[in-house]
Formats: sequence, structure tokens, C-alpha cells
Amino acid sequence: MIKIIKSMTKLCKLEEKSKKQKNIMKENVQKIMERQQNLDELVERAQRLEAASDEYVKCAVRIQRKAHWRHYAVQYSMIGATAICTVFGLVWTFV
Repeated sequence: MIKIIKSMTKLCKLEEKSKKQKNIMKENVQKIMERQQNLDELVERAQRLEAASDEYVKCAVRIQRKAHWRHYAVQYSMIGATAICTVFGLVWTFV
């Protein structure tokens, strides 16, 4: 009879340990799922940031090209205006 009581006590202790471990495992699984969700959100944000970065680079290249051509247009306009003034100055001098 005493053996049976000791066995029952051991069994109860084992069940209690088992329940504690089960709860710990459930908490761990829940934490893993939360981390996975956070990782998914982070990946999504990284993809949006990459897309925005690509768009920024494209826009910057367009602006740089536009400024480059505008620089050439102004430079050649100044050269042309100088040439015209020089020609008129020479013509005016000799006339």
C-alpha cells in the first residue's frame, strides 16, 4: 500500500513537471511565431526600402542628365553670344 502511495506521488510530480514543460514549450512556440511575424514585417519593409532606393537612383540619374545638358546649353549659348558679339565688333570696327 505504501508503495502504491509513493508511486502515485511520483506520478503526480511527473505530471506536474510534464505540465510545466508543456506550458514552457507553448510559450516558446508562441515566441517563435511572434519572431517570425516580426521577421516577415522586417522583410516587407526592406523590400519597400529597396524599391524606393531604386526609384531614387533612377530619379537622380534623370536629374543629373538634365543638369548636364542644361550646362552644355548654357555654355554653348555663351560661346555663341561671344562669337556674335565679336563678329559685330569686328564688322563695326572695319565699317
